Amino acid sequence: MSKNKPVGVVPVPDRALDDLAEVLLDRLDQLLDRLTDRALDAPTPGSRVWESEWNDRNSAIGRARAFERARVRAELVRRAGAGLGIVDAAPPPSRQTQVARPPCRARAGRVRVDEAQLTFF
Repeated sequence: MSKNKPVGVVPVPDRALDDLAEVLLDRLDQLLDRLTDRALDAPTPGSRVWESEWNDRNSAIGRARAFERARVRAELVRRAGAGLGIVDAAPPPSRQTQVARPPCRARAGRVRVDEAQLTFF
């Protein structure tokens, strides 16, 4: 009798794993967007401030915001991967990039994200 042969174990089909991995990626992407918004204190989608930032997306400040959003998103992924032991925990080399900051905006009426909203399952 071979020691490598599983007894009574039915392997999960590759197609099922592919489908589940796609669901996981979709949920991770949604969660990553929410956490990135939280880190950047992004305005509520559809608000006047959000619309103003959306309309300015092709300006220098808009491109700087997009760059910072991508940087924060990548750093969240890197740190989470390090926490899971998937990637190296060392931070990437520092890039002394000057990021334009928008003027401070009033945050009246901003609803904070409830931790329960971040649960998908």
